[in-house]
Amino acid sequence: MPAPFGDFLAMLDTTPAKPASHPASLYQEALSGPGGAWSCDLATEVLTWTDGVYDLFGIQRGLKLHRAMSLDVYQSQSRSEMERHRAAAIRSGTGFVLDCQLRSGGRSRWMRLRVGVGYDQGRPVRIFGSKQDITAEKKMWDGLVTAAGQDPLTGLTNRRAFEEATRELSRQASGPLGFALAVLSIDDVETLRERHDHAGALACLRCLGERLARQFPDAILVSRIGGGEFALLLRIGGAGALGATLGSAHRLLTRPVPHGSGAIEIGLSVGAALLKPSHRDDPKRLFAEADSALYVARAAGSNCVRVFDGMVARPPAAARTGTASLSPSRS
Repeated sequence: MPAPFGDFLAMLDTTPAKPASHPASLYQEALSGPGGAWSCDLATEVLTWTDGVYDLFGIQRGLKLHRAMSLDVYQSQSRSEMERHRAAAIRSGTGFVLDCQLRSGGRSRWMRLRVGVGYDQGRPVRIFGSKQDITAEKKMWDGLVTAAGQDPLTGLTNRRAFEEATRELSRQASGPLGFALAVLSIDDVETLRERHDHAGALACLRCLGERLARQFPDAILVSRIGGGEFALLLRIGGAGALGATLGSAHRLLTRPVPHGSGAIEIGLSVGAALLKPSHRDDPKRLFAEADSALYVARAAGSNCVRVFDGMVARPPAAARTGTASLSPSRS
């Protein structure tokens, strides 16, 4: 095993769970499917790859590589996204996960890039992680979306697509990646419609759909599941990361929505739950847990984020109001 991967192997027998950016987690990820592990020296930009990464990029195994040699394999949009996330990771020391499109030898592939940052005496000296071929997985999700259809108002996938994807995802609940479901509900939709008319309410739905798609470009699915409710299927490292990610996005999602000559203030309550092995046999439990967290968010005053903590809150039927006043999502 090349020297840059020594820190992976030294920590593989550590039993406590670690964040996705931890070397052991990244190396385990590299071992779990087509692809492999990689490392990049930040001073020289020399790359070290395992054989599976060479194969994924369509480059001869063992060839001495500099970073510039691999960049041409990235599709242009994926390359731009990767460069942006890479620079942010080096600045902050926080790893990331990104799905990238590759093109080599006339073939298009999808790769899941996982990145961690290595330090020496407090300075970032290398980045490292795993690169996995997820082409088959991508085709599976795209097939589900195509078969299930779209919400006509927002262009997002609809409830049927979301439920199909959640059922499929629950079968992977024991896999190496963390997944989560988030349900987002516009607060007090009825009042929103009364104050700004039906056209204003629909403008809020369209705008929120666009913002969700922009804020979560790597989500498995972004869907409108009915009325004023949306849902996300995300890859995420744990409850802390889930809460932080949704909390950060919440501030951007709830900016005033431009409409006519003015803007409409919106509130957004968010409930989320992590996918667990126990959901494999009962995918509906995942929805119930996210919905319970949504109720807790509403009970806390609305316009906030809550992650399911193991205690099921059962909202009264009257608490689930307001969503039917907007045009429904067609499934």
